[in-house]
Amino acid sequence: MTLTALVVVVLAVTAALVYNRVAWRPRQASGRASHDGVSMAGIIGPLGTLSVLLLVFVLVQTHASWSAAGEAETAEATATLLLFREADLVKDARTRNRLRADVVCYATSVIHQEWPAMQRRRVSSVPTYWGAQIREAGVRLTRTSAEKTAAENLVARDGERASARQERLGEARPTVPKALFVLMVLAVAVTLGIFGAVTERSVERGVHLVIVVAAGVVLAATLTLVRDLDQPYSGALRRSPSQTEFIRAQIAPEVRGPLPCDDGGMPTRAPDFKASTSALR
Repeated sequence: MTLTALVVVVLAVTAALVYNRVAWRPRQASGRASHDGVSMAGIIGPLGTLSVLLLVFVLVQTHASWSAAGEAETAEATATLLLFREADLVKDARTRNRLRADVVCYATSVIHQEWPAMQRRRVSSVPTYWGAQIREAGVRLTRTSAEKTAAENLVARDGERASARQERLGEARPTVPKALFVLMVLAVAVTLGIFGAVTERSVERGVHLVIVVAAGVVLAATLTLVRDLDQPYSGALRRSPSQTEFIRAQIAPEVRGPLPCDDGGMPTRAPDFKASTSALR
């Protein structure tokens, strides 16, 4: 289908140009055809409109993705806080404190391990490790009649946390295909090229220069903004884990004793665990 469309476009453009050079222009020059035709405004207008509409459409799409990244991080931080609070229902003090410590380490690993990985469109295995520890503890508690209700609540909250994490990771994936971005760049370049090269005699040089430069600045800034919004965890407008940091600062002081992780969220009691990252697909 794509090849057919390209062939149709190439044939249409070729036929139109051949007819224009071989028949239309010679007939105009000899007076056998009208001197009226498509003006430069009629030629440039549709192309300029297409370029602007394409940029606006993609800009709206990338901004929605950028906003969704912040909402996903907030949802995950909220689920993490609720998961920590659900641990209060566990009667056994030792198990309760271990669960709390695992939740704090999870938040720490999101901040210091996964956030830098997402800047490179990758996912870290460290939060996955802590998530597995929390879920395993909850599943074990479900088998204990005295802790069954608390365990079910823990598992449910952990499911909310995992779902919010997947949404956050999903926003790290690019929303603008490379082919579409290349098309936008070409459309902008061709439009600016025509604007800069073809003018009527009535347009003064100074006015023309200002218009072309201003249009170039606006369109280039829009392309840059699209590219930046399409990478919500890196670039000038990158999202920071502010909500997760806020939640961690709240819950960390409530854990008794040392945490089972270092300041970067890496496990200190799992010598066989090796941290790794993998590409988001």
